[in-house]
Amino acid sequence: MAIYYEMKVICEKVGLSPKTLRVWIEEGLIAPRREGRRYLFDEDDLKRLLLIRRLRDDLGVNLAGIDIILQLLDRIASLEEELAMLRQQIDTSKGLPA
Repeated sequence: MAIYYEMKVICEKVGLSPKTLRVWIEEGLIAPRREGRRYLFDEDDLKRLLLIRRLRDDLGVNLAGIDIILQLLDRIASLEEELAMLRQQIDTSKGLPA
């Protein structure tokens, strides 16, 4: 069962203002779950927010650059999942245990 955090809690954990977080949501950098007017953030959202903040604060990357980096990281993760599934299919077709 996933744990969800409300905006106030996530802002405290990440060290952001609610205004900044709303901008990042509007820019599409983060897509939290939504219940009515409330945003709910899970552990993956928390990790992504910490990465965004690090890219911005520590490395000086602007929002456009952060968006590109996040898209590339998402694509890499997708390709890694696809590769793992292909390897499993190959192993299964060879009669190897999964």
